[in-house]
Amino acid sequence: MHAGLVRGAGAPAGPLILLASGLLATLALFAGDGSAYGALAGIGTLALVAAGTALTLGFWGVLPWPEIDRAAKALVLLLAAFVVWNGLSVLWSITPDRSWEYFNRGFVYLAFTVLGLFLGAALPQPARSVAALLTVLLSAAIAWALLGKVVPDLFPDGARIARLRDPIGYWNGLALLVAVALPLGLWLAVRREHARLFRVGGAVLLFLATVTLLLTYSRGGVVVALVAVAVFIAMCPERVETVAALAVSLPAAIAIAAWGFSEPGLVADQQPYDDRLRAGLVFGALLVLGATAVGGAAYALVGREARLRPRFRWRLTGPRLLAGAAAALLVAVLAASGGHPVDWVRDGAREFTNPVSTAGTDPTRLGSFTSNSRWTWWEETWTIFRDDPVGGAGAGSFAVARRPIRENTTHALEPHNIALQFLAETGVVGFLLFAGAVAAAALGVVSSLRRLGGTERAAAQALAVAPLAYLLHALIDYDWDFLALTGPIMLVLGVLLAAWHRSGPRRRYVLGTIGTVLVTAAIIFSLASPWLASRYVAQVYAAIERDDVSEALDDSRRARALNPLSIQPLLATAAAEEARGNERPALERYVEAVELQPDNWRPWYELGRFELITGRRERAIRHLQRARELDPLGPANDLLAAEGL
Repeated sequence: MHAGLVRGAGAPAGPLILLASGLLATLALFAGDGSAYGALAGIGTLALVAAGTALTLGFWGVLPWPEIDRAAKALVLLLAAFVVWNGLSVLWSITPDRSWEYFNRGFVYLAFTVLGLFLGAALPQPARSVAALLTVLLSAAIAWALLGKVVPDLFPDGARIARLRDPIGYWNGLALLVAVALPLGLWLAVRREHARLFRVGGAVLLFLATVTLLLTYSRGGVVVALVAVAVFIAMCPERVETVAALAVSLPAAIAIAAWGFSEPGLVADQQPYDDRLRAGLVFGALLVLGATAVGGAAYALVGREARLRPRFRWRLTGPRLLAGAAAALLVAVLAASGGHPVDWVRDGAREFTNPVSTAGTDPTRLGSFTSNSRWTWWEETWTIFRDDPVGGAGAGSFAVARRPIRENTTHALEPHNIALQFLAETGVVGFLLFAGAVAAAALGVVSSLRRLGGTERAAAQALAVAPLAYLLHALIDYDWDFLALTGPIMLVLGVLLAAWHRSGPRRRYVLGTIGTVLVTAAIIFSLASPWLASRYVAQVYAAIERDDVSEALDDSRRARALNPLSIQPLLATAAAEEARGNERPALERYVEAVELQPDNWRPWYELGRFELITGRRERAIRHLQRARELDPLGPANDLLAAEGL
């Protein structure tokens, strides 16, 4: 059954769901605010409302259900079970507040998936529609990133840090989006059903995306992008046209990026603003010239495509493609190794595992093999897993769990490897649930690609590269923490799984309707509570600075009521009591914080610090020593050293 058939009753709802999905994806990309929880709470609430509305209308019989196969059902069930397991880890987590936030984060991603399923079932040509939508959004993100290079103060801190990172807020995250955009640019450029100007636009997108990728200096992003392009070429029947599009677009992009690498005003940190602006304006002019040249070449090539094709009957078959890729890889290895590939690989492996080796922040890092502490974090993750292999240390707990065993003071929220992260934080149970969801997603996408045909199949192939690129990149980074990266990918995944199905029959389930409304409301409250609590905590310290202790205590009580799993409201309350001069209540709050998270160094440190300044030296030393046990490289060392210990 092909997706080109109109879904009948589901068709009127398709444009509305597409509009809602486009809005959510736009907000995620441009207002996701990196890994911050506040943006997740706001945009996630909208996603939950949209998905909950779709489910409610489905249960009420207004909206037809997407008919999905076993693989898609398994994905939804396993992903939901994984999210619930994240929530259950609150019971044993060393940082239950972080585990709660991870539980909420997972439900937001599940909402994007559900919305994608309804979108895939409701549109007459979902793959083409979503591929076009994602192409527009990623093109806008790439254009915005490059504009920030032309105008240095367009982004916060843009004049100081050279690496491209906005609108994601993270250079490696931006590189992942470029890796997703490249197959979409190829799909737009090579498919003959697209208008000529759209095909030219695809070539220009390839050009701009490549420049952006190189200016992120993201080594992992470059590797994932190469894999994404190779996978698309392997799936795409227009392989010669695809290689031609790359040949038209890439040389100019590489040339401009190479010029940029030689300009300190573009690629070096801490440069004077005038130098940045001067280099940025020249860079902008080169981008315009390059895009014009690429667009003109692509326009001419597309216009002569029909006449050139009979002259070139040679086909780029699968075996030829593999042979060419192997030959290119061999030449690249020999060139990079100077004719000594074995020594090159051995030295690269030694550099990758070196805990003190760093790649720097300039373009030369593209030729470095160092893991930038990743190998150390992965070793720490394995140690954490062995300490509690069944349930893990608790979802989102890595930053605190690594403290007793860390060997350097680098700050890492997660180990930059999604498999090891879930293994250490959620144990074997959580890891198997997530691995099962990944396997179900892979089976479902492959099944959809096989059943689709024509233009829908071509668009679905371009979209199918996105989840693969995400998974590969997540093995070397912490993409799960970024709404801008994970939200749109889960939406695409849902669309792919439902793209070949008709909408199911309309049946009314009253209990399902009521249950969906109640569950959605409960999850929205769960999502908002930690965010509201953090805002009240910030207001506590602001009130203390204004000497308004009464207001500070009122805000601290609200924060504790909204987030009873976090130590931050307790520490804020203690600070307010300190400001008022009430030592006993302050001491009690510090003790409560220790009791709430006894394996976290922070409350022990704050308790010891307070006892030290209030004359309880023996108790303070005991508690500071416990803080040092939980974080041997932490700030407790300074206080203990001042006491001669």
